[in-house]
Amino acid sequence: MEIIYKSIRTINYETQQISAIDTPSAFDDYVAELINHISNNNSVREYKTRSNSTEVIGNILGVCANINDDDCVFSKMDVIAKRLLLKETEAQSSIRNTNTIVQKGSLVQALLFDEISEKYIYLLAKVEHTEWVDDSDFTFKTGFSKDKKKIWKSCLFDLSNLVADTFCAKVYSDTKARYWYDGFLELDEMNSDEANTERAFKAVDATLGHGFRGITSPDHTIIRNGFVAYMKNKEHIDYPEMVEEILGNYEPIDPNISSDKILEIKSRLLEQPEKRKFDCQFNVVGSAINARIRRVYPIYDGIDLRVNGGIKELSKTIIAVEENGVRYIKIRTNNETTFNQFKF
Repeated sequence: MEIIYKSIRTINYETQQISAIDTPSAFDDYVAELINHISNNNSVREYKTRSNSTEVIGNILGVCANINDDDCVFSKMDVIAKRLLLKETEAQSSIRNTNTIVQKGSLVQALLFDEISEKYIYLLAKVEHTEWVDDSDFTFKTGFSKDKKKIWKSCLFDLSNLVADTFCAKVYSDTKARYWYDGFLELDEMNSDEANTERAFKAVDATLGHGFRGITSPDHTIIRNGFVAYMKNKEHIDYPEMVEEILGNYEPIDPNISSDKILEIKSRLLEQPEKRKFDCQFNVVGSAINARIRRVYPIYDGIDLRVNGGIKELSKTIIAVEENGVRYIKIRTNNETTFNQFKF
């Protein structure tokens, strides 16, 4: 992929300053790695522009239209950087009474040409730009980490048709941060948060059901409970990250369930966003899955156990025991009134 133009601007909403950083040719390697990482990142969400004339996409199209005019190109890149400064300032002001802050860093921009698909692509990435001490002379210096986890936000615009009315974009964000896609980029999601939440949970439930088909195992209950708890307690979901966190180091407790079975289920779960057409990143809408989360377990004639959400320390809260050939379900309670009602 050919890098036609690139720029880096440090954005500091506290000092209200934007600083340009020179990018020597050697920096092309960093930008190329950045592009490759973002292009291959599955943890993205599909968006589209509201028109072809909103500020960011309008200036990007201006870059493409003035590709031989360096002054014009970098002027339009500066306009985009100024918009990010404005939106970060507004975002920080709106959350000033909370314990969160808008991450300070640098905006990397690049106009690229993909020789294989013969189209332009425009990259925007918010990356960490930090200060450190050089141990050779103990002076303070600033720079970029090659650790790809330091990419906080990114967006890739598909410019295959420069005269289109709207443009598609793939957006990554490490947090919920509405200011990035809504305020700064002025994009609308292709799939709503509600649709993504519902489809993702359906996919998880169906995949686990298929994976444990014909098998009655506590591992099914534990894994499902893990996904329920994750989706009930997170505002922002990164689907591959969720699957990895729950199943990446999972050790089956049922001796009849092999580690290969868990890996097979994990692999199938990671295929679901493409198969079921939901984004890998979305903000959870609890109402979209509340009814599906509920699970009723028949316990005894006239007695059902209904689970309405993710249970913390499931294995210590609900336990199956057998005494003198009689089977019981032992349930921990923190409700004194209910406890006293069953002190026979």
